[in-house]
Parts: sequence; structure tokens; C-alpha cells
Amino acid sequence: MEVRSRASGDESSGSAEESRAKRIAQAIASVDLTELKQLARTGSGLQTMRNRRRAWPLLLNFRSLTELEEENEENEEKEEAAHPDEPQVALDIVRTSLPKSTEYRKDEAATKKRQEQLGKVVGAVLRKYPWLGYYQGFHELVLTFLCVFGSARPATEAAKMVALFFVRDAMSSNLDHVLVQLQLLYVLLRAVSPDVHALLAELDVPPFFAISWVLTWFAHDIDGFDDMCRIYDFLIVSPPLQVVYMAAALVKRNERAILACDRDFAIVHTTLAQLPRTVGKWRHVIADSYCLERDYPATRLQHMGSCHLPKLSVVNSFEATWRRLDPAQPRAFVGLVPILHGCHPLVSEAAAASAKGGIANGRAAVNRMAKVIDLTSTAQKARDLALQHRWPILFATVASATMVMYAWLLVQQFQMHP
Repeated sequence: MEVRSRASGDESSGSAEESRAKRIAQAIASVDLTELKQLARTGSGLQTMRNRRRAWPLLLNFRSLTELEEENEENEEKEEAAHPDEPQVALDIVRTSLPKSTEYRKDEAATKKRQEQLGKVVGAVLRKYPWLGYYQGFHELVLTFLCVFGSARPATEAAKMVALFFVRDAMSSNLDHVLVQLQLLYVLLRAVSPDVHALLAELDVPPFFAISWVLTWFAHDIDGFDDMCRIYDFLIVSPPLQVVYMAAALVKRNERAILACDRDFAIVHTTLAQLPRTVGKWRHVIADSYCLERDYPATRLQHMGSCHLPKLSVVNSFEATWRRLDPAQPRAFVGLVPILHGCHPLVSEAAAASAKGGIANGRAAVNRMAKVIDLTSTAQKARDLALQHRWPILFATVASATMVMYAWLLVQQFQMHP
């Protein structure tokens, strides 16, 4: 009976995966992004490398692989000037190995080829947007895209979009804003796992155990390439702070093991740092983190901890930028990133002024972006407040729609580069 029951369960699981595969193929063929995002968030994600090569370009809002491959070399952009961080990139790439996967050989030639491609991809992103700064770990994040796509050009497109709209805060002149994101991890733990939070506070354990999780989307901390891809499926269809919610979900799921540790700083810190390697199925962590993000959205989380990121942080500008991109009309959406005279949007005004001798035009763009962010945030608050007090849903919808429409009009003032 037990053998028969187990066999029946396997058949049921196989049938579900076959059904998911058909749904993924249909969603890709019809460019149904709503369905595709839902599939990327749940269950086994997008399942295969082939699916990801077709779906990730749609989800990341860049041109299809076919269009990329068919472009003539005559239309390629002129070679950009070298970025000052490229020597550090070269040093880091030499120490980079291929992820563990049956699709990748571990011989020296294959590794060297991937390292060369990786250097080109990271260099292309930095040269295209010289106001971005490289951080150690960005190359590991990019390597996953390179291994999935198998060639530099689509990997570069993916890396550009992730750099601009997901990890831009980390690519400033320092990691100050990433440290604020890590503080928000503790704010979240205080709400969902107070015992663990109390332990960390008692031992004065800083959140640095999770910094590589955030900077590399866990690529630095797990060995299984399939797990990496499953995590990326989820993160590219989620807000930029979602990786912090994943960190909180991971800690909460291991609450008992953490509390069972000896009350020793080194032991607790080491236990936390090794948590990603203990995960059996990431789908459970992903599902938990999705619920956490719904219950404690970024704006609320910042207020809960009195721990605020700047308005132009990638976390706070996500709704006003990424959510407004139209994948049906792919283009370079650099106009939605408020660059201040060639400087990072989080750079100080004085630094931007000294860099270019003036900030009038850049400040105007920043002010417009700030208005969009404020209006988007106000619309969300209005709708949440109406729902909380059970006001008519029509009132809530009209209020939020009005705000969003005005925000959209402001967005049109930004210069879009085809």
C-alpha cells in the first residue's frame, strides 16, 4: 500500500509539472506577463534553462534574444571609455568559478572562457553607465545570467536592467544604503521572529551575515545552480527589497536551530551565515517571503523602524519607474533614472556640483522623479487606508487611480531614449 501511495504521489507531481510546463510555454508565446510572473513566483518557477532564456528577457523588459542576435555589427554602439573599477573587476573574476551544474564542465578551458565573457559583460554595464560603481559580488550576480543565456549580449542586457532598477543602491560610491536595507531586515525580524531578534540584540550581532545574500541574490552562498535560477525567477518579478524579505523568511524558518545555539557571538553569526546552504527546497522560503512582503511592504517597514531610505533609492522609486515600463515597446529606459549630471542619483548634491560645475538640469529631473514617487506612495496609502477602514472599494480605487494618472503624466516629462 505504501509503495502504491508513493507511486501515485509521484505521478500526481509529474502531471502537475507537465501542466506547469504547458502554461509557461503558452504564457511565453502569448507574452502573458501576468501569468508568467505568477508562474515565476510559485512552485518550481520557470523550470528549465530553455524557458528562462525565453522568459527572462520578457520579464526584464529588454529585447528578445532573436532581435539581439540578428542585429548587425554596424548598429552596435561605439566602444565606451574604460571604467575606473575595471581593474578590481578583473581581480575578482580570476577567483570566480563556474556554478555546480551538470550543464557546465569543470575543466580549465570552460572556466577561462566564462571568465572572459563575464569580464566583458560587467565591463559593458560599467562603461555604458559610468556613474555606476562596481561592488564586489556584482560579478557573481551577473554570472548567473551569463550561464543561463550562454552568451554575453543577452547577459549584458539583463545585467543592465538589474543594475539600474534592482541593485542600483549598492552601485553608489559606498554601501551605506545597503546597510540601511540590512537594518530593515532586523525591523522585519522584530515583527515576525521576536525571539531571534532579541537574541541578536542581546549578543549585538550586526546584520552583516546577510550582506552577501543581498548583494549577490544568494549566488555567493549556495552551490546548486538550479537553486540559483529558481531564486532569480522570483527576484526579477519582485521589488528590489524582496531579497531582504527572503533573508527574513530564511531566518524565521530556522528559528529553532538559531535559538538552540550557544549564547556566543561567533557561533550565532556562523550559524546565520551558513543558513542558505541548509535549504532543501527554496520554494518554501520564496513563498514565505512573498507573504512577508505583502504584509510588510517597504514603505510600512521603513516607518516601523524609523529607518528611511532616500526617495531616490531603488527601493522607493521602484513603483514610479520599473512598474511603468512597457515590455511591449522595449527601449532604453535610462530617462527614468534621475542621473544628476552624470552622477549616481544617491550622490550628494555637492559632489554632483563639483563633478560637472552645475546641477540645475539634474535637479529638475530629480524633483520630477521625487514628485512621482510621492504621488505613487500617496496613492498606495489612500487605497490601503480605505481598505483598512472598510471604505467603499470604489472610493479607494478612484483615489488611487487619480494619483497614479497624475504620476504617469509627470513620468512623461522625463526624456526617453529610444
